[in-house]
Amino acid sequence: MNHRWTIARGMTLLLLVGLGASADAAGSPSFKGDAAPLFEQYCYGCHGPNDQKAGVKLSGFSSGADALREPKLWEKVIEQVGERKMPPEGEPKPSEAERLRMIEALRGVLDQIGDVRDPGREMIHRLTRAEYNNTIRDLLGVDTNPAEDFPADGGGGEGFTNNSSTLFIPPILMEKYLIAAEEVIAEADPSRYLVQKPREGVPAQKAARRCIVRFAYRAYRRPVEKAEIDRLMGLYQRAREDGASFSDGVRLAMRAVLVSPKFLFRVERRPGGSGVYRITDYELASRLSYFLWSSMPDEELLAAAAAGRLHEPDVLERQVKRMLADPKAEAFAEQFAGQWLRVEDLEASGEPDPRKYPDYDVDLRGSMIREPIAFFHGLLKHDRSLLHLLDSDYTYLNEELAKHYGIEGVKGGEFRK
Repeated sequence: MNHRWTIARGMTLLLLVGLGASADAAGSPSFKGDAAPLFEQYCYGCHGPNDQKAGVKLSGFSSGADALREPKLWEKVIEQVGERKMPPEGEPKPSEAERLRMIEALRGVLDQIGDVRDPGREMIHRLTRAEYNNTIRDLLGVDTNPAEDFPADGGGGEGFTNNSSTLFIPPILMEKYLIAAEEVIAEADPSRYLVQKPREGVPAQKAARRCIVRFAYRAYRRPVEKAEIDRLMGLYQRAREDGASFSDGVRLAMRAVLVSPKFLFRVERRPGGSGVYRITDYELASRLSYFLWSSMPDEELLAAAAAGRLHEPDVLERQVKRMLADPKAEAFAEQFAGQWLRVEDLEASGEPDPRKYPDYDVDLRGSMIREPIAFFHGLLKHDRSLLHLLDSDYTYLNEELAKHYGIEGVKGGEFRK
């Protein structure tokens, strides 16, 4: 099959929102000039205006822009035509040159997926347990996984825990947020958040404001409004009036930040009016970081957003590649591949007969869970084809799992190719 997409290319199509050229670009086979006439010639008999076998209708699309309304349809067509399953046996078939031209024209449509006219409304998205843990880690340097004590996230119909439509806040969770905020602030190294201390020429009030502005900017993942800072400074001031120290007053304001909806939710502010609009660079930074890292944007990503350049194609592509090369990208493999392949179900499944499998224990089970996640992360990191999931001649093992498979020469607990 001549249709070989790598993960990085697929991600780029997902991420470069609204940055493509016309779907019928000059110099390449076009939907209107190449694909549509071939569909009429070879496909309309079964999938045209008068007959739609299997509910598939290929007529009624006059241009690449029209075709963009149904990207899943054309993905299926590429698959069927690419594998020569369609047209079926006994029906007239396109020549090889026509078949390749049809596929290339459809690829050109899908390559412009960012031109979709209405991407739909973005729902308010509560941080999942994994996202909360990772965000606290990157914000405060605390790696204690406080969200392990939170209620489990629902997977919804799709089976993924980051489905925003299922991320509710039961009453018990709000109580857990309050406890976690107090604990993680107490555990954090003060140098992570006390970026300014009172000194000669810098009164306590001014130093506290700098600390709170800096912390809220990173926690809210966007610039903080004056009214928001004024409310947090009110907490600091009341604490000082009650006899609290400078650092305790700042910590009180920080705890308020960590239980604020602006931290716990990823909120995209819709501008006035209706219709399609471009999200801000800060909102794009959050989409990107929680997609690839399951965590908050780092300093470089926030800097690109602050400069107003993150949406530029070359800047966005550079950031995607940088983020995929970062060890934090393993979180994507854990959250996506782990749930997609349901490998974590091993933890809840029945244990094998210990008389037949005396070497099976918690550590070996953990290694079995880790193997497909490490493999998927390798595809991401090294920009390999998704087809390696089907036909690779390699895997990722540590010493324990290699011994279980009867493979020699693998030492240590680290997974490697």
